Amino acid sequence: MTKPHKPGSGGCLALAYSGLVLALGIYSIVVLLTVQDPILLSGVALIYLTFPLGWLIWQAWDLLPIGLTNPIVLVLLLMGAGWFQAWAVSRLVRRLTRRGGESA
Repeated sequence: MTKPHKPGSGGCLALAYSGLVLALGIYSIVVLLTVQDPILLSGVALIYLTFPLGWLIWQAWDLLPIGLTNPIVLVLLLMGAGWFQAWAVSRLVRRLTRRGGESA
């Protein structure tokens, strides 16, 4: 059984980033569901926040079948991309700090 570890600065940064992605995604979904003609600046902010994966998802949006082009699906994909990036950064920082600690 592995010992629980304390989140370092990389883990805290990834946690804050994923929380920001979650908050912006929930706000975008609420706007999409409640406003008659939404102008989603929060969606644009979510694309920029999840760069580079968010931009790739936005570029590939036209390739999806018509049934999946719901804007809520786009927001959920962008949120998933942001969470994946947060996970990947936390793993990378953890691996780099372990490697740096072993050489010292």
